[in-house]
Amino acid sequence: MSKLARATPQFGVVNVEETQRYYRDVLGFRIDWTWGENDYGSVSRDETTIFLSNAGGEVARMTLFVNSSEVDALCAEWKSRGATIVSEPEDKPWGVREFTVEDNNGHRMRIAESSQASRHVPGEPAEGVSFVRRIPTIEEYRALIDAVGWTAFNNLEAAAKSLPQSLFSVVADVDGRCVGLARVIGDGAQFYYVMDVAVMPDLQGRGLGTGLMNEVVEYLLAHAPNRAMVGLFTGAGLSTFYERFGFRGAATGLYGMSTRTLRKAV
Repeated sequence: MSKLARATPQFGVVNVEETQRYYRDVLGFRIDWTWGENDYGSVSRDETTIFLSNAGGEVARMTLFVNSSEVDALCAEWKSRGATIVSEPEDKPWGVREFTVEDNNGHRMRIAESSQASRHVPGEPAEGVSFVRRIPTIEEYRALIDAVGWTAFNNLEAAAKSLPQSLFSVVADVDGRCVGLARVIGDGAQFYYVMDVAVMPDLQGRGLGTGLMNEVVEYLLAHAPNRAMVGLFTGAGLSTFYERFGFRGAATGLYGMSTRTLRKAV
């Protein structure tokens, strides 16, 4: 199947060369090329390229959405150069932190990075469920992984040693019964890994997973420092659940890799 490559927006401008200089001097872009007598040109910065064309009259203003890894730093840089900041960096309820800048032709760029997600209210909450921040017993853990089909992928002897070493753990409780789990492991300073997010099959789809992940997010917001690496692995078709909390896959983030049998390179 044919695949689309990266899209390049085209802004109509009053003066191509003047706009190129603005993007270079104020927004830190590079002037790539010009064509004709001030008819067409290109500017770029990192992975973002913008084509500029002479509008020949009134400019139809456009908005471009651009991903960045350093929203606050970029906003501060552009402000120091005199850029027009329409809105300051702000955490949005759709899981990004963004700000808006306007160029010398009135075109706007919304610059965004994934934020540590907002809370999501379950659509169909199960009655009588409470979320308790505690480590499950090995018996509770065994019952849960058996129910969700993870037994073949777990070493229960190792799990018994691993559970008490969790940085954070929360269980979904119904009348004293552990019906869901999520926990965080890592070094407690720079690297955090979310794992064992599971809900008993008879209660799946009723908001327990969302509730568990909200507890995880609250813990990370309170304890993980700025720029900490927070990761997880998930099964095929389940990534959209974690995207609600700010996680991204290989197309927009880092590639996840794992091995069960290590071997020397040859």
